Amino acid sequence: MVNLNQRHPIESIGILILVILFHIFGILGLLFLMHSNKKEDMPAPLEIRVVDVSSAASSASAQVSQPPAPEMIVPPPPEIEPPPINTEAPVQPKPPKIVKKQVKKREPAAQPAKSSASDSQNQGNMNGTSGEGMSNTPNDGPPDRSAGSRALNGVKMNYPPDMEAAGKEGRGILSCDIEADGHTNNCNVIEAKGGNSFKEEALRYVASARYRPATRNGMPVKEKNHRLTISFKLGAG
Repeated sequence: MVNLNQRHPIESIGILILVILFHIFGILGLLFLMHSNKKEDMPAPLEIRVVDVSSAASSASAQVSQPPAPEMIVPPPPEIEPPPINTEAPVQPKPPKIVKKQVKKREPAAQPAKSSASDSQNQGNMNGTSGEGMSNTPNDGPPDRSAGSRALNGVKMNYPPDMEAAGKEGRGILSCDIEADGHTNNCNVIEAKGGNSFKEEALRYVASARYRPATRNGMPVKEKNHRLTISFKLGAG
């Protein structure tokens, strides 16, 4: 007969290992539960602060020993009195007196008496006679006032047709003796620009013109070598 209580040794070893493992896990579980409960029951750690009593006391004593800073008192600005207002009307200066000066009129100087010879000579000059000695005083020096340079008798200047057609301009400078009656004499061309046509027309023009004569001591006299400039310009009219 076979005994049921007898088991194979391998089975008994396996059962034993299972039992040991069960106990080990049980113990580990208990330890875990105990550790978690201890953490919940432990109080929070205390915070420890170190206070330097000596420095605090010294700062407190310094604050007590130092007196409070004095307050700056700003003085109020000085009151400036306004200047007095002058209600009186300003004194206007008196206008200066205008002193009228009396100007004495000068009497015209008496003209020298004319000789009979000079009267007859001047009468001949006014009648159109020409030549030397047309002045009423001897020609012994330059005149006080030179003769004029513009014709007074309204003589017209003819522009040379050939120069006008060619569109040229010219000028002539002449030397003439201006008689006491304003006529010209002994005219010579000093300079001519533009051509002979301008030269000939300038001579014709001054021979027909009459100018204001020179004067000496208020009397008309002859002036020699008086220069006249005759200009020819297109469109001058």
